[in-house]
This record gives sequence, structure tokens and C-alpha cells, in this order.
Amino acid sequence: MILLCRAEEIAPNGAKGVVLGEGADRLDVVVVQKDDKHHAYINSCPHQFIPLEIFPDHFHSADKQHLICSGHGALFEPDTGLCIDGPCEDEFLDRLNIVEKDGGIFLDEARAPEEIAREKRAKRNW
Repeated sequence: MILLCRAEEIAPNGAKGVVLGEGADRLDVVVVQKDDKHHAYINSCPHQFIPLEIFPDHFHSADKQHLICSGHGALFEPDTGLCIDGPCEDEFLDRLNIVEKDGGIFLDEARAPEEIAREKRAKRNW
């Protein structure tokens, strides 16, 4: 397991970006807190595979109810990753398995972060 962040680093109903690795093997992750539960996704919009945020840790819409893609304004449910509005409507952010232990939020995937990043890049169709 790989520590993503401490639970207290995420504001209630907030989000935090985490980068694992470097260069071509870099995996961008967004950890979200919604209704006292944490969720993690690959920080990549399904529409054009760009990170959701322009500024560090600014992932939410103005009303703080949804995650928003900075590129085209797609809105995502923070607890499911479902796009409810925008060019990728009805698609999902890629969920990552996490475990919470001793106040930490850990990536709990069978594959290494660089493998996940490579697989995500390979699926791009542009």
C-alpha cells in the first residue's frame, strides 16, 4: 500500500491532488471526501484525458457539489465519479481502490502506480 495523504489534509467535502511517480510513469490522483467517506480517482477527465483542476487542489464546482473539469466544465459526482453534465456525460472517472488506516488514506491496488498510468495512456484514442 502507498500513502496518498492523511485524512485530515482533506477539508470536509473537499479534495486533494496527489502525484505518484515522475515523467511518463506519473500517476495523478484526486482523493475526495464526501459525507465522511473518501474516494480516489485517476485525475484525468474521460473526455480529453486532461487533469481536472487548473490550480492545485481546486477540483470543485462553484457550489462545491461536484468535481469539475477545468477544460470543458464537465461535472462529476464526487462519490461515484459519474459525469452528469458535459462532453463525457454518463462516463466515469477511473476509480482507484483505497484503504483508510491510522488516519492515512492508502492506495490499495494490485498494480503499481506506474502500471496504472501506462495503461491509462495506452487507452487514449488521440
